[in-house]
Amino acid sequence: MYYVGVDLHKESSWFYVMDESGKRVMSENVSNSPDVLNEFFQRISSPFYLAVEATYNWYFFVDIAEKYADEVYLANSYELKAFAKRHKKTDKIDAHLIADVLRKGYLPTVTIPGKHIRSIKEYLHYRMNLVSDRSRYISRLKSVLDKLGLPSSGDFTTYKRLNLISVEGLSEYYQKVICGYIENIRYLNRQIYQTEKMLEKIGEFDPDIRNLKTIPGIGDFSGALIKSEIIDINRFRSFNRLCAYAGLAPRVSKSSHKIFRGPLNKNRRKALQWILIEVAHHCIKGLSEKKKKYERIAKRKSRNTAKVCLARDLLKIVYHVLKEKRPFYLHKEEQIRSVAASALCGV
Repeated sequence: MYYVGVDLHKESSWFYVMDESGKRVMSENVSNSPDVLNEFFQRISSPFYLAVEATYNWYFFVDIAEKYADEVYLANSYELKAFAKRHKKTDKIDAHLIADVLRKGYLPTVTIPGKHIRSIKEYLHYRMNLVSDRSRYISRLKSVLDKLGLPSSGDFTTYKRLNLISVEGLSEYYQKVICGYIENIRYLNRQIYQTEKMLEKIGEFDPDIRNLKTIPGIGDFSGALIKSEIIDINRFRSFNRLCAYAGLAPRVSKSSHKIFRGPLNKNRRKALQWILIEVAHHCIKGLSEKKKKYERIAKRKSRNTAKVCLARDLLKIVYHVLKEKRPFYLHKEEQIRSVAASALCGV
């Protein structure tokens, strides 16, 4: 059995191959061209395990490696630093480290999602970038209007508000700037509308997203994002593991009688944490008991702390909805009727 560690970069990757005793078999820098990679993998004697660090461009590499390796692992970059040397760092050393930790069985890994989940995640990030770009153009447009003393209040995401902007009497340069910003905002509005239609179709064919949408505050976009970030709920043996994965569990450092409770962990799924905190604000509008809890915590501590607490409660609802493969029950009577109906099936 051979163990292969790969330090992946944009144009090339450093491969380090060792045997079961840790002896080097091969160490080489290889181009990331698919043809070159396929040829190199054929040179490695089977069977072998391969591990690569989770960089931004691992998709194509893992797809190629899975054709040849017996097992392919994606190393957790954040936790892998604990094994690294502090005084020396090169591509060869990094590849050797990954291969050695894999051989010893201590490699911290992350789940490799399927191609379908990956494509949905990229589409969701595309939609997020469209909204971010639109907000940027709106901010620039408002800045120009403020400089000219023109009205800059209102919702600039609507066509009605954009049509109220008048460029008459302005110089040719200002007209081009303002009309250019308006045109870009309208274009992004059309793109965002198309993505929302596509997300509706995705939700129709996915039972998990349909169940998530029964939770107050969760729609097509947020449901698809939560599902794509969690990937498979069965990966988590308990809610506490999911909570830590989402970055909603506070850090705790205890030594003897001293206990330090810090902020939220940075080693988390950033998009999942963000959407849960955003949706929590809308969720409390549909759940009266959660609204009371939010107000109680906000009064005693702060609104941000209260929002994180509600996001954790929301994640617990998401956990049970996905784990039990059922919709959200707003009242206990709905749960009783649902259980009774399923018990009568086939009678």
